[in-house]
Amino acid sequence: MSPTILWDLALALVLTGIPLFLLWRFRHPRAAESPLLWFLGAILPVVWAVVFYGSFIEPRFLTVRRFPVRLGDSGRHLTVAVISDTHLGGYREADWARRLVDRTNSLTPDLILLDGDLVTSAVGIKELTPFKGFRAKYGTYAALGNWDYRAGAVDVRQALGSLGIPTVTNRSYAVGEGETPLRLVGLDDFQYGRPDWSQALSQVPAGAPTILLAHNPDFAPQAEIHGMGLMISGHTHCGQIRLPFLGSVVPLPTHIGRRFDCGLFDYGQLRLFISAGAGESGPRARLFDPPEIAVLEVFY
Repeated sequence: MSPTILWDLALALVLTGIPLFLLWRFRHPRAAESPLLWFLGAILPVVWAVVFYGSFIEPRFLTVRRFPVRLGDSGRHLTVAVISDTHLGGYREADWARRLVDRTNSLTPDLILLDGDLVTSAVGIKELTPFKGFRAKYGTYAALGNWDYRAGAVDVRQALGSLGIPTVTNRSYAVGEGETPLRLVGLDDFQYGRPDWSQALSQVPAGAPTILLAHNPDFAPQAEIHGMGLMISGHTHCGQIRLPFLGSVVPLPTHIGRRFDCGLFDYGQLRLFISAGAGESGPRARLFDPPEIAVLEVFY
């Protein structure tokens, strides 16, 4: 039985169990004399509403967040759209992929970056087809994440290639114009891949502005040592379920520190961006953390 089915069974128990309890309490008014049952009768409707909202309403939102990033002062500029953690084949299907494509294209980016965990299962590989519709001046590139490896990295890479989307694995591409164009550098997955810095940087000229595309933010310490200008990651989902003032209710799946949950950070001399993602793993819910397309206005 897949994890998504197990989570949905638990969700069904909550969403049906709470109304049944409240109905029982209504039919047995003397139960209200118990302080515990009175408290449960007061709090459980709120719990039901939050669970329903987080499971079926907030995940349908699609936000666009913009971040200015300065890497240099040459006067050149690149609008980069970042989409991460779509997890197709889990709770998300091709219709969500099409919505991502349409919304991203409406932003007219110069470059589109897909930052791993694009699928959750082998079924999700077929759901990638709408990604063929991405349009950007300098193209669309992808990195692989841990869930892509679980689904079948070779198949995911081939599927993306058939859609005209190169996978940036231990290599770099020149992006932009001028004598020293920006270099897009990609690494293999931190957990399941074979990241090779020497190979990835072998074609990067000295002094060239760089963007590192790597799914897992735990590459950040190495990225700073290797002189990367901007690192773009996902993986954390920003916790996926958050509370005001407290942040993520679950531990983040990284080692660089809880404060690096999502957004734009300074990590020493490195600019580190972590996407909140556009899909879900584990429970289908998102709370105070809607799916996002990030737009980075990169000046270099």
